[in-house]
Amino acid sequence: MENAALATAMGGSAAHALENDSFSASLRCHDPNGEVYTVGLSRGRVTISSYEDDAIRAKVETWADTVPELA
Repeated sequence: MENAALATAMGGSAAHALENDSFSASLRCHDPNGEVYTVGLSRGRVTISSYEDDAIRAKVETWADTVPELA
């Protein structure tokens, strides 16, 4: 946020607008049972796609419950 070169190039001051802040990441995961699935993370959501075994969903839900930021 305190990058002087960027501030000079842009002609202003950097500001972090928390209300508009967002991110996302997609992880391709390989389960020991051989299944490949995707877990998507964003500020307000965790999604699981391309899985067949419901045990995978249970594992991801159990993990997400241990991460305070996802509660």
